[in-house]
Amino acid sequence: MLCAIVVAAGVFACGAPVSTPAVAPTGAPSTVAGSAAPNRIVATAELTKPPNIQPQLPLPTTVRWAVDKGSPDDPQHRSLLVLFDDGNARGWRIIDPNGDLLFHVPIAGSGIFGPETCVARARRFDEVTTWIALDRPTLELFLERYRTLRGVAEGIPAGEVTLSLSDSGCRG
Repeated sequence: MLCAIVVAAGVFACGAPVSTPAVAPTGAPSTVAGSAAPNRIVATAELTKPPNIQPQLPLPTTVRWAVDKGSPDDPQHRSLLVLFDDGNARGWRIIDPNGDLLFHVPIAGSGIFGPETCVARARRFDEVTTWIALDRPTLELFLERYRTLRGVAEGIPAGEVTLSLSDSGCRG
């Protein structure tokens, strides 16, 4: 009777296991077929290239804001609060004088803004622009209190800076 089954990890003949050379977990012994003494196979990780460490990018030193009309297709009829800054940020937190979060402004992707918008009219050549759609009550609260609010820029890859919010004067 032939009783041999080949399994990915070993060979079994007539129900008796036979060890074959294999890599064992780090530091664990393995047995070579026909040998009673275990062989130690130790796997070690080697650094093949240096880790990719993001250098600290300059944080903004100023932040200005403007209000643009939102999309005419927006069923909520929201306006855009536009932020202009002169540095690098992963996002912005708008906070009140107690440090409580009013809202978060993520970094916006690309957009198409015509020459009539504040994004086109108020942006300076050295500024980065981001925006968020705000409902009417949130925008009104911002407009009433912006002098006491602060913008906290979240640095790349780390750090943060808290800045006063300056009105650009632009309303779209």
